[in-house]
Amino acid sequence: MKYTKISSDKHFDLAKFPKGEISKFWLHIINNGLGEPIRVPILVARGQKEGPVLGLNAALHGNELNGINVIQRVFDRLDSSDIVLKGTVIGILVANVPGVLLGQRRFNDDFDLNRQAPGSENGIASSVYIHRLIDRVIKHFDYFLDLHTTGYGKQNCWHIRADLSDKETKNLALLQNPEAILHSTPDEKTLRGYASSLGIKSLTLELKDPFIFQPEVVNESAVAIWNVMNYLDMVPNPRSNPFEDTWLVEKSRWMRSNAGGILTVFPEILSSVEEGEKIAEVRNIFGELNMEFFAPNSGIVIAKNVNPIAQTGSAILNLAHKIERVPCHIT
Repeated sequence: MKYTKISSDKHFDLAKFPKGEISKFWLHIINNGLGEPIRVPILVARGQKEGPVLGLNAALHGNELNGINVIQRVFDRLDSSDIVLKGTVIGILVANVPGVLLGQRRFNDDFDLNRQAPGSENGIASSVYIHRLIDRVIKHFDYFLDLHTTGYGKQNCWHIRADLSDKETKNLALLQNPEAILHSTPDEKTLRGYASSLGIKSLTLELKDPFIFQPEVVNESAVAIWNVMNYLDMVPNPRSNPFEDTWLVEKSRWMRSNAGGILTVFPEILSSVEEGEKIAEVRNIFGELNMEFFAPNSGIVIAKNVNPIAQTGSAILNLAHKIERVPCHIT
């Protein structure tokens, strides 16, 4: 498949994209305060043969950048291969364009795009923006992978959030060989949650850390998405052996500090902790110990706070419990 010329429009008509090609497209969503368009960059690979529509979305939060590189890698692979694609792959390279340009998590009206679904044509800017993105693009998807990272000042393991009570959604998660899979029922205010309510099989991919490209997890995710496309019979031959182990997590929770000061979190990502083990401490600015924190139960560390400046209520770590080590066999 080869790239075609760049086009731009307010409308997204999937039938108009040529079969057997990869199209570069700018979708005009809203206007800024000077009346100039705010446009979302999208890649569309439309196969010669009919099949499912897989949607990939990156940078819904403007500081979460790894997904951009993942989508680029997936489409580069489609471009460089002689495969016959069945169906369509749609890649939203940057969902939150203003947020990326400002280097911030939220939209430029200071609201979280991932808490605005389904939005409204008569709402605030972020509400109109997400409403039009859903109405013009997301509704075309049969399957949806929403690519995120953790937020500012935190570290994440490579994990997936998915509704594991749905067999096909669970299989889509297992195929991707993440370090952990968390059971997470979708909230309809999130993009994944609202897409799920439309009958779209949807997962959230948490691709480690914000503000940077991390080549290792980017490559792992690009390979994982190829495995998903193979499972959906869109491409031949998976890119890697999917039968590795992962942590399956029924429950996890963020522990928070009820004291402010200089925070030190001791466990590393994916390390095991035992009930009662010291996991963090807070000291005042003079270095005097203020408070210690201990694990309420045994589990593994999914994410942690690495920002030492922590006021009362700051996150400490995300501790997974009710866990089991399982092979990544689909059922």
